[in-house]
Amino acid sequence: MKIEFPYGRDSFLDLDLPDESVLYSHAQDAVENIPLSDLPTAVTQALENPLNVPPLRECLMSDDHLVIPVAPMVPHIGTILQTVLEHVFSASPEHQPRHATILQTKIDEETGVIRSALEALPFRLQKLITLTTHRPDKKEEMAFLGVSETNETLVIHRELFDAEFVLPIGFFLPKGTPGHAGIHTAVYPTFSDRETHRRFKDFGPVLHAENHKLQHELEEETAEATRQLGVLSMLQVVPGLPTPGSSGIARILAGDYRDVESDGYSLYREIWTNLSNQRPQVVLASVTGVESTSWHWAMRALECASKLVDPDEGAIVLCSDLAGELPPEVEIYRQVQDLERTKKMIHREELPDDAQMLAGLRVLNDFRVFFVSDLDPELLEDVGIIPLEGAAGVERLVQYSGSVTLLPDVHRMIF
Repeated sequence: MKIEFPYGRDSFLDLDLPDESVLYSHAQDAVENIPLSDLPTAVTQALENPLNVPPLRECLMSDDHLVIPVAPMVPHIGTILQTVLEHVFSASPEHQPRHATILQTKIDEETGVIRSALEALPFRLQKLITLTTHRPDKKEEMAFLGVSETNETLVIHRELFDAEFVLPIGFFLPKGTPGHAGIHTAVYPTFSDRETHRRFKDFGPVLHAENHKLQHELEEETAEATRQLGVLSMLQVVPGLPTPGSSGIARILAGDYRDVESDGYSLYREIWTNLSNQRPQVVLASVTGVESTSWHWAMRALECASKLVDPDEGAIVLCSDLAGELPPEVEIYRQVQDLERTKKMIHREELPDDAQMLAGLRVLNDFRVFFVSDLDPELLEDVGIIPLEGAAGVERLVQYSGSVTLLPDVHRMIF
């Protein structure tokens, strides 16, 4: 069986595997993605035909300040933003906002994707647009929004507080993804202060199991914050399985957040629900797109892949575009070589992503893990990860082990 297994920003493993060794491939029978060339049209159609609200250009007025908060690492966010802004500023004069602010996170600032997209716009539009990076430690850039039912102070970036119209842009993830608080995450807690980020850092399955009451309170807090901010509509991306020549996006939805949430999660479950209960000897997993450079998503991928493999007999192969230095959490583990001591040191340092990183480190500690990446092989071996060289290395491992399950973009899957 010849397979093109996608990983990274634009890479594939050209695999030749025995038919009988492939137990399950999640890329089979995928929902068709939007072709990359059709992505601007799909965004425009979503804005012109939103769910249960008037079209965006009818809602905006000439004296409005439009603020667009962008969740980090939205697929093809450059093209999406360019299309949204060109659409907004091509309306009739009475419905063109006076100014637009794009609010990004530090992650997107570092990639530079949004800045590059805005610089490619016509100069007449660039003059009407400001790009601002959210810095949760800057108290002077925050505004008091209100108080939750549990008496927590609701704080939001001042640009959002002062806006006449807010249009969040985000993308769907499984509801159990650590740190992901549902459809409102693109606004709150993403663009709140550091203290709020600390309260939400354990949001997810672990918190649900240990303190269901607190988990519920945080869910209510996100809804209350966006309600007080007056956010009624949004634009959301439903990611599709990575396929050659496509955008990797299955659908663009816009409109009332309740309808977007309902329709979007329905399609998401159709695309991303795991349909196999077999335990292979090898799980071949990947992270694609810009997320493939992120250790956060790599650790999420390891956590998901571990659900299908036996820790005593199986192995996980993760393909990504990870490169450069190890993140602080993994570097601590490399030096300490003990999971419990690493956990204590990470908590003591109050590193912001400790919940997801610790989940990934547990997988590194308990499973045989192989990486296809651009990381230094010696660094990987110091962490207990076995480096593999491309398709040949994967084929040898599968031939030796006997069976394999293929899970592209495993971090998005529902198990």
